[in-house]
Amino acid sequence: MALSEAQEQVLRMRSAGMTRKKIAEDLGISLDAVKDRLRRAKQWETVTPGQAAAMEVSGLDVSNARHGWRVVQHEDGSRDSVFWKAEEGEEENLFIEALQDALSEYRGMYVPQVSPVATDDDTLSLYSLVDWHVGLLAWAEETGENYDLAIARDVILNSMARLIAATPPSKQCVILGLGDLLHFDGYEPTTSRSKNFLDADGRYPKVLKTAVQMVIATIDMALRRHDTVLVRILAGNHDDQSAVAVGLALSLYYDGHARVTVDDSPSRFWWFRFGRVLLGATHGDKAKMRDLPLVMAHDRPYDWAASTYRRMFTGHLHNERKIEEGGVIVTCMRTPVAKDAYHSFERYRSGRSVYSETFRSDGSEAASLQFNL
Repeated sequence: MALSEAQEQVLRMRSAGMTRKKIAEDLGISLDAVKDRLRRAKQWETVTPGQAAAMEVSGLDVSNARHGWRVVQHEDGSRDSVFWKAEEGEEENLFIEALQDALSEYRGMYVPQVSPVATDDDTLSLYSLVDWHVGLLAWAEETGENYDLAIARDVILNSMARLIAATPPSKQCVILGLGDLLHFDGYEPTTSRSKNFLDADGRYPKVLKTAVQMVIATIDMALRRHDTVLVRILAGNHDDQSAVAVGLALSLYYDGHARVTVDDSPSRFWWFRFGRVLLGATHGDKAKMRDLPLVMAHDRPYDWAASTYRRMFTGHLHNERKIEEGGVIVTCMRTPVAKDAYHSFERYRSGRSVYSETFRSDGSEAASLQFNL
């Protein structure tokens, strides 16, 4: 197998500066077909001569060759096995490049929102998107209630609408994804590292698209309440790669927007100082709550010195708890999603909530809201 003539053709046309739409028109094929050929052509750039030879023997294409043994059936009836191993980080890079290519034509496609009439310049509001697990599936006979993509979108966005409407109209706000925005991280419905099987609703592209749309809807609601919106999507143990995808999608979608800033840092930690308030967050799967104040002090020594009120936020555990360590209040928050079969069969019975916090630049907290579902 090798780069096909059709793939070479669209690659040459694209390199000449033609848009995907123009290529599709000239060749008489669909825009999706052009995108698919470009994606497959791009994947061949990372293939080594040895890998190409292995694929030639096994009859595999670069788009479906990943690690593992492949059985090769010869004409004489004999069999051989070929082992394919992608270079470390290769699949992640291909994933990101494919996403950039797929979303490039959507750059700056946001719909402008009407600015709020009046806001408080001296306050900042924080909305935490805690473990939304978009794509989670639950069956009422097992878990006590049905839950799927459509229900998740309706329940979560209605809750966020009520929350945003009740939050003080700060000039600035932060929309902070605390990790596990998606329930699973690819076409296989399993956790990224432990490979635990998950009950999932919908194919991965549909789940990813729904998650992005839900965050966009939340941002647009916030724009009608606040002058500026800062967005950060942290990764969790269920969505290591998908968190990158969502952040990139939002960066492209809001490119050029005067009121929305998307922080697409790959760090597992988020830090932000507003006047004398220092805020931090992480998903919660990599560090214990009591250790987070020390991480904050080490990573942000100057912001630590300039602040008098310090908060850390986590999710991951799906239940509510709060501790104070070294003058830092560390809060673990509930998720707004329903229990899946795993949590229902165990002892987990935490409630469901959405949250906002509003801070003043002088180091005080102006408001704290929690809406229980």
